[in-house]
Amino acid sequence: MDQLQQLVKTLRVLARTNEPNRVVLIEQAIDQYLDDKAGIVRLSLERLSNAIDREEAEKRSIEDWSIARDYVRSRLRRLA
Repeated sequence: MDQLQQLVKTLRVLARTNEPNRVVLIEQAIDQYLDDKAGIVRLSLERLSNAIDREEAEKRSIEDWSIARDYVRSRLRRLA
């Protein structure tokens, strides 16, 4: 399983939970993924954004992808 697939799997678990620290956990997971992507952060964020879009398209009612989606978009805006 590649790193992106592993991250999406982790984010899927977090999208299903009501953990009070969910925002922090999601941001930490994404940041750890990006730490390994020096030099290709924009491409990695775009791939992650597309993966999140695909997950949201599944419309599983128990999942909330908004935190991950918004965080990735904000990281992309900072790179612009």
